[in-house]
Amino acid sequence: MVVFWSLAALMVLAALAFVLVPLLRARPSAAPTVVEANLEVLRGQRREIEADVANGILPADAKDEALAELVDRAQGDLAPPAETPPVAARRPWIAAAVASVAVPAIAFGLYLAVGTPGAADSARVGHEGAPMSPQQIVAMVENLSKKVHERPDDVQGWALLARSMAALGHFPQASEAYEHLMKLTPDDPQVLADYADTLGMAQGRSLAGRPMELVAKALAMDPHQPKALALAGTAALDTGDFRQALGYWETLAGDLPAGSEDRTRVEAIIGEVRERATAAGKPLPAAATAAAPAPSAAGASVTGSVSVAPALAGGVDRAATLFVFARAENGPRIPLAVVKAPAAALPMEFTLDDSQAMAPNLKLSGAKAVRIEARISRSGNAMPQSGDLVGTSGVVKPGTRGVRVVVDKVVP
Repeated sequence: MVVFWSLAALMVLAALAFVLVPLLRARPSAAPTVVEANLEVLRGQRREIEADVANGILPADAKDEALAELVDRAQGDLAPPAETPPVAARRPWIAAAVASVAVPAIAFGLYLAVGTPGAADSARVGHEGAPMSPQQIVAMVENLSKKVHERPDDVQGWALLARSMAALGHFPQASEAYEHLMKLTPDDPQVLADYADTLGMAQGRSLAGRPMELVAKALAMDPHQPKALALAGTAALDTGDFRQALGYWETLAGDLPAGSEDRTRVEAIIGEVRERATAAGKPLPAAATAAAPAPSAAGASVTGSVSVAPALAGGVDRAATLFVFARAENGPRIPLAVVKAPAAALPMEFTLDDSQAMAPNLKLSGAKAVRIEARISRSGNAMPQSGDLVGTSGVVKPGTRGVRVVVDKVVP
């Protein structure tokens, strides 16, 4: 901003120079002097005498006498006045002063009226032209906090402060803001769910206690509140109540548009819930909407083997978990069929079919082309993690036999 105004001032000074320098430059007076005026008169009288002689008005012998009288008079008229001081050239100081004030005033006045002074603001340029720094964001949130504490009834302000604090990871401060916001909007299930989520983060990612009380209250107001359902399903899964967790997640999945990314993610979680339940010896019954396998379903299965590349064989943890699954080549990323086994079983033969589907509407028999993937997970988690070993087959059609999958890569 300083550079901009400095350049503007220099340009105004340059414009003034073009106006004032010619205006103030000393110029000789254009009026004739007294001597010059007298000389011009005498020359005219001489021309008149010569014209009179030529026209016969004045006798020729009288010409010399008339010229002599003219010469005598010229000696007095052409003598310079000794006491007359030279006239100094006049300079237009008043006009110069007016110009020096008017030019900058008009220039800056027009800019402020029709220009964009705010464009030179370095702070605004920084905000609009480039991403804000973390320090600037924190300063803005702190300023917001001061303002909303001065306006305790500002619902939108407190909601913005709570979300901002949570986004910054300041969960204790976010929880305090949500507590205040909940008092302002006690019947809003979304606020209750957001408060429960933030409070759970503040107490070490645990939903036990007050967070679950808030979730239960939110679901009592709205049984289909999305975040409350997700939090309830997560809490039930953490406590090992797989059946209840499945109920919450299936309710949420039914509320989401078919084929949407959110629906696909939830269906993947449902598959993980079923998988964890089976691993814990508590298999869950198939969904009531699941159709019985068609007679041709067995023909849509894929069989093959999984082995580990020699370069990675020495690094395989025998206590790790092996996942083998089929994924549609073009379609949702949720696996169509999954087999789980200990890594100690490698090399291993596998069979994938519709009985291992993770979602009732996504089956191996309904895909046109799939890839078979194998992953060795040290954590036993169904979601990929850094350090896992993976391998992928080429594209095959359901019903293919003898597919070979070699685990030859490490997840970065």
